[in-house]
Amino acid sequence: MGKKEIVARMARDAHITLHQSQKAFQSLLESVKGTLRKGGKVNLSGFGSFELRTREARRGRNPKTGEAIDVPRRKRVKFNPSRMFKSSL
Repeated sequence: MGKKEIVARMARDAHITLHQSQKAFQSLLESVKGTLRKGGKVNLSGFGSFELRTREARRGRNPKTGEAIDVPRRKRVKFNPSRMFKSSL
């Protein structure tokens, strides 16, 4: 399911226009991104939580050639599903 399908379902379920649904969805995404950029954690009750983590630099290996390479430090978003979400699957 992609963004288009999610927005369409939101519009149908909430009985709002597609444009209103798109604006609401975009607002949600921007709020999550902004909070994570500031180092915060986003908790969606009954769904899960998002937080920004930093993976430290490390030595890796090119699987094709076997050559050792340096993998730089980078940020990543970690998602932890809630117990209720996991049990519903």
